[in-house]
This record gives sequence, structure tokens and C-alpha cells, in this order.
Amino acid sequence: MWLEQNHCGKVFARQGKLVIRQDGKHTMFRDKGRRPIILVVDDTPENIDVLKGALIDDYTVRPAPNGQIALKAAMVPPHPDLVLLDIMMPGMDGYEVCNRLKQNKLTCDIPVIFVTAKAEEADEIMGLKLGAVDYITKPFSIPIVQARIKTHLELRFATRTLKKNNQNLLYERELIENIITKMRGADVLDERYLRHIIAPVEQTAGDMLLSTFTPEGRQLVLLGDFTGHGLPAAIGGPLVTYILHEQARMESPGLAILEQINSQLFSRLPTGLFFAALLLEISAQRHQAKIWNAAIPEALLLRQGQIVNRFPSMLPPLGVTMSLDMGEAQATLDLEKDDRLYLYSDGITEARGLHNDMFGVERLEKFLTDLAASGAPLENLLKRLEAYTGSDTQDDDITLVEVRI
Repeated sequence: MWLEQNHCGKVFARQGKLVIRQDGKHTMFRDKGRRPIILVVDDTPENIDVLKGALIDDYTVRPAPNGQIALKAAMVPPHPDLVLLDIMMPGMDGYEVCNRLKQNKLTCDIPVIFVTAKAEEADEIMGLKLGAVDYITKPFSIPIVQARIKTHLELRFATRTLKKNNQNLLYERELIENIITKMRGADVLDERYLRHIIAPVEQTAGDMLLSTFTPEGRQLVLLGDFTGHGLPAAIGGPLVTYILHEQARMESPGLAILEQINSQLFSRLPTGLFFAALLLEISAQRHQAKIWNAAIPEALLLRQGQIVNRFPSMLPPLGVTMSLDMGEAQATLDLEKDDRLYLYSDGITEARGLHNDMFGVERLEKFLTDLAASGAPLENLLKRLEAYTGSDTQDDDITLVEVRI
């Protein structure tokens, strides 16, 4: 039985086939209760009789005495699972039949095996170029024909199954990505005192940026980068988001928040997935800040357009071990009005140019000092990277954050 979905979205039964609605199209797969159909095309009745006699026990055989009838027979549902095709026929030869089958979207994936008296190498090359999967010369051996049919049918059905499974995986991946994206976007980024750009490689980026304020007015900014990018890299994002916002609501200090994130990631993430993170905690009066850097590129403090302090990584990525002395890794800094703090991910400095050299820290710092002096848009960095790499695509997520004091 086949199941089919009509234009109203109703599912109804139809004999002999299985139709699965996917992205507005019907995709057909072999019904396990149906024998494979072999279309045998030959203008010599004796050849058809020999092949039919050899195949009838295992397959349903459709005979066709010429090319025109073969094309019509191929369009009758259920479509053939394989075609045995002679080349030398009156009117339309086998090459033309094969070419038309391959140009039709309903029959293009049906494997074609030429069975012909044309034994020259050039003839076989021509047949294979047209899309045939095999070439058997006459006089043929019945066991050889049977073996090759069996092989190509198994490949066809395996390919169909793989395609169906891939479609299911893509659908499930898209569903999970949408769920994760919504979960990560559930808490609105508090953009007070912030400018930022985030350019992910995929929808579910490995980079993440969070900013929130505690009830007493402390600002917490977290820049994170899960290993890699895509779905595995994004899967821990909702957990980190929840911890930061919940702990901020409870007025937890930055050190305790980072320890909680590390503890939860260590206990919940699979081995090999870890989280580089930089947490910035700014006092309510905005005259002092604390920074913890765990495997993120060094943060920069700019004052009057000049770099006056750097805050390199002092910790390994989070989620690797519970034995982290985060108190020792804390950096404390005094702030002045109009200071700028810049946080960024390594997708910027590791972008490779036309000669395979990296954009690097020096070019980024030159861009940031010019930026702090001019107040130009952060998006200019993407233009600078595109000019440097010669491409509007990227290999890693790109995040740049400016925190104003």
C-alpha cells in the first residue's frame, strides 16, 4: 500500500506504492511487498524471451520491443527499478532512449544496463557517458546478467534508503537548530553600553554573547566560544544563558557565576566539547571591573584611543576540569569615563588572507585604535576582513564587542 498526502494535507491510501510528503514534493520508495520491476528493451523477441525466462522468478518483467514503447513503459507507475536496454534498434536507438530517460526527472535515477552486440570500446564509453551503470555485450551469460542486476538493484535501494535517512536527519537537525536558536534568544541581549557584531558560520553559532544587569546595577558581559561551530557547538548555549541570567537575578558575584558555569558544563557536556569564555563584571558605579579569561583572545582596554591594558587568558576552557582556581585568575581594573573595552573571538585574528597568512592581532589592534578614535561602525571590520581574505565567506564565527564606560 502507498500513503499519499493531498493538497489539503490529508493522508490517504493508494495501492501499490508509498509516497512521503516532504518539502511540498512526493518522494517514492520501494514497497517491500512489491517485486522489483525490470524493463527489458530489445527489438529481437527471442532476446526478450531469454531474459524474461531468466528473470521472471525474482522480478516483474516489462517487455518493450522498441525505444518509443520503452519510454512509455518507463512512465507507467510504479516506475521500473532497472532497465536492460539494447542499442541497435530501428527508429530510436538505445543511446537516445537512455538520454531521454536521464533527462526526465521521473526516470533519471533508474539504473540502465546496456545489453548489446556493439562490443567496441568507444560504444561502451558512449553508453557510460550517457549515464548507464553497466555495459554487457552479446552473446551474454545469464548468470552474469543476473548478478549485475542484483548488484545494481541493491545499490539503487541502498541509495534510496540513504537519501531518505539523510532527509530525515536534515529535518531533525533543522528542528533542533530552531529549538536551540529560540532557547538562546529567549533572553534579550541588554545592549546598554554595548556595540557588537556577530557573524556566525552557521545558524547555530559556536560563539555566543550575553549581557545583563543585576538588580543592583552591575553589568555582566560574557563572550563564549564552544569548540567548533554548528549544532554540537551550540548545544550548551541555552544552559550557559540560563545560568548567567538566573545567577545575575540572584545578585551572585561574577566569580560564583563562572564557577557554576564550569561545574555544570563539566558534568553535562560530552568529552571533547568545551567552552572558551571571558566574563566581564562592571560595578554599578562603572568605575571598576573584574575580568576572567578562559581561553579567549586577550581583552583590550583603550583609553583616549590608546591600548593601556591587556587581559590575556589565565584559565583553560570551561567544562574540561573541575580543578580551576578562578580566584587567582581574576584581573581587577580601574575604569575612567569614556574608556572602551574590546572583547573578540579568534575567528577574527585567524582569518586567512590570499597568501594563507592570518589577519592577526596587530591588524586588529590597529583597526580598534582607529575605531575608538573615530567612533566608526563596528561593521567596518567585516569589510576589512573581506578585503583581506578576498572572500565574503568565513571559516569560523566572528564576534567583536565594544563595552563603553
